[in-house]
Amino acid sequence: MTGTAKLLTNLAFAMMVLFGVIGGLFIAGYAFEDLSTWAAIGSTAAWLVPTVLLCLLSFSAHPAVPTVFVVLSGLVATFTVLDATTHLVDRDAIGPVAAIGVFALAVSLAFLGRRRMSLAGILLVGLGVVQLVATGVGFVDEWRGGGGPGLGDLLTTSSGVIVVPMLLVGALFLVAGGLAHQSGRFWHLPPAARPAH
Repeated sequence: MTGTAKLLTNLAFAMMVLFGVIGGLFIAGYAFEDLSTWAAIGSTAAWLVPTVLLCLLSFSAHPAVPTVFVVLSGLVATFTVLDATTHLVDRDAIGPVAAIGVFALAVSLAFLGRRRMSLAGILLVGLGVVQLVATGVGFVDEWRGGGGPGLGDLLTTSSGVIVVPMLLVGALFLVAGGLAHQSGRFWHLPPAARPAH
């Protein structure tokens, strides 16, 4: 890995970890403010435990690990779009479940990015775009009526605030992966068969 690629990787990782700590404190703070103590502990554990487990999984060299992150990213993206368009979860009663899922996965992708910069970058940018679209879907009716928030205001909503860090960190990982000539593929190719002599 070149020096610049390593610097960008470390910068992207540090930015997402810092965002993860601050965002995690906000999410937990709102849970303890709005819910009973045990409900807040349960709702915090519901996203924090999987996040920690995924961060630990990212350190594994097993060839299936990248595929696990790709599949999870696809599932979270699908759920996010479905929730935005069909209101699967009552946000007023339960909270922004889809956005918290995207946040938790984004933090764990930063850990994956320490080894697989290009793949982590692709997944972070993809999830960031999905989250931006999902956030915008909630304001379509207001926009049709000539109102609604502008792009800047959209990115400061509870669901939109995670978009910019994801896109920025994803872009840094992509540049680092490009400088390191790293592939974004996630499947494991068996070694080529040797010709018989």
